[in-house]
Amino acid sequence: MLSKSVKKKLTAHKLPKEESFGRQIYFLYRYLAVWNDEQWTRLGLHPMGPSHIHLLFTIGLDGVSNSEMARRAKVSKQAMSKLVQEMLKHELIVIDPNEHDSRCNIISLTDQGASMLMKIWEANKLLAAEFEARLGKAKAKRLLALMAELVESLDTETSPVASSQASQ
Repeated sequence: MLSKSVKKKLTAHKLPKEESFGRQIYFLYRYLAVWNDEQWTRLGLHPMGPSHIHLLFTIGLDGVSNSEMARRAKVSKQAMSKLVQEMLKHELIVIDPNEHDSRCNIISLTDQGASMLMKIWEANKLLAAEFEARLGKAKAKRLLALMAELVESLDTETSPVASSQASQ
C-alpha cells in the first residue's frame, strides 16, 4: 500500500489525459499498430514490417547501392544486407552490377516491389483520409506539418534514435 506522502507526490504529478504527452503518443502508437495490421493484411502487405517498408522507400525509383541505402536509412551495412536478403527472398528487389562502378552493385525494385510500394502509398492515403475525416482538412494538414517538423528535429546526429541506428 502506498504511503500518504508517496500518494500525494504521485497525485501532484498526474496530468489530465489531454495534457499527458506520453499517453497521447502511446495511444497513437497502439492505434497505428492495430490500423496497420488491419490495412496491411487487407492490402497483402504482410509479412512486411516497418524496416522492409522503409527499405522500399530508400531504394527509390532508380536503384541504389547497399552502402547508400544503409547511409540513408541510418543503419549499418550489415543490418541493411540482412534486410536486402529478406527482400530478395520475397522477390521485391533485384541486384544488378553497377555499370559505372564495378566495386558495387545496384539494388532496384522489381515490378512486384513497385506494386508493394504502391500498396503502401494506398495505405498512407487511407490513413490521411481517416485523419482528415476525424480532424478536418486544415487540422490534419497542420498535424502533418507539426509531425514533419518534429521528425526533422529528431532526425539529427544527437538524437537517441539516430545515434542507436548509426551504431548498429
